[in-house]
Amino acid sequence: MLRLEMLPAAHGDCLWIEYGSGTAVHRILIDGGPAHTYPALRERILHLPANERRFDLLVITHVDADHIEGVIRLLLDAEALHCRFDRIWFNGRDQLNAVPDPAGEPLGALQGEILGVLIADYEARTGSAVWNLGFDQALAAIDRRHPTLPAVDLPGDCRLTLLSPDHERLLNLKDRWKKELDRAGIASGDVAALRTRLAASRSLRPLGDVLGAEDKADEVEAMSGRHELPEDDDSDLGAELEDTLGRGSGEPGADAPFGGDTSAANGSSIALLLEYPATAPEVRLLLAGDAWPGVLETSLATLLGDPAKRFTLDAFKLPHHGSVANLSPGLLDRLRCSHYLVSTSGALFRHPHKRALDLILEHHAAPGRPTLHFNYLTRCTAPWSDTADQARRSYRALHPKGHAVSF
Repeated sequence: MLRLEMLPAAHGDCLWIEYGSGTAVHRILIDGGPAHTYPALRERILHLPANERRFDLLVITHVDADHIEGVIRLLLDAEALHCRFDRIWFNGRDQLNAVPDPAGEPLGALQGEILGVLIADYEARTGSAVWNLGFDQALAAIDRRHPTLPAVDLPGDCRLTLLSPDHERLLNLKDRWKKELDRAGIASGDVAALRTRLAASRSLRPLGDVLGAEDKADEVEAMSGRHELPEDDDSDLGAELEDTLGRGSGEPGADAPFGGDTSAANGSSIALLLEYPATAPEVRLLLAGDAWPGVLETSLATLLGDPAKRFTLDAFKLPHHGSVANLSPGLLDRLRCSHYLVSTSGALFRHPHKRALDLILEHHAAPGRPTLHFNYLTRCTAPWSDTADQARRSYRALHPKGHAVSF
């Protein structure tokens, strides 16, 4: 059994994966969505008995607010929730500084450094070394000089192979982060200043083990799938900074070129191939975060070793919520996939882009009709609920509130 839930995370990602059977159920959490949707994640955790709130792995794919903020709140709450993590994968300041860099300048970004402080706090409190456990030099990155990709086996016979980022993408991110820290007036590694900034943030406060009325209302709205955001919504921590990691130059619109993402943060995104059971895979998922399509295509070429082959997948979590900038014909021509997962309400950037999903339908190569899975039914995702269009173009679309897919 393997089950993937796309929790309601507005315009962000929050993926809950369970595999195994009976009492031997293992869990992976990938990203936490933006700060205001954290109550939905927290409620999902509270549905577990206190002694079962354990994750084999927590992955924070990259530093964008719609992926990282909910994790910051979760780590602040982890002790109160009796929540435990055997591994936490995230490339922060120390990891960026570990990448071979001719410039050799130590850098870091504000939210990334705050998260690094909280991961270090978690390790100190639990006495467990969890940060990037399983990777050489504790660096979740691909060295393209090596002929193979990094892979880690998790308990319960699950294998994760790293598809992104590579060293070049992390160095690109490192070059951009200094501007953000300078604008924030924070020195890299200044833990006291980072704690002060975190304590002053309204949106990143912990909730503890009891929901207040205001937070409960937010949670109900988020869980219902009706949480539609104004176009300029953002956290107070992120709003005080000009985004120098890519979005500040303009989020690619629906008419942008395919595969044209230039965001350094997205380029640094952790993307994974999940295979279960590892010894004889029955399920293969491509969990792409917000990765660049060119990086994914290069990694798939490494796995396949033959330019004429396609990699067979059961599901592909689309990178960057179905943006045209994070899909390309070349990437889709490397895949044979049945299910495509779209995690977004369409808030802020009006994802998914119609041209991106049209490209998927045009390049679909697996037997049978492709299935599009959405975790919201909003004005941005509703066009694919048209049954006449589904029949005409031979696809299916599902729009549950939240969403779970079982394999």
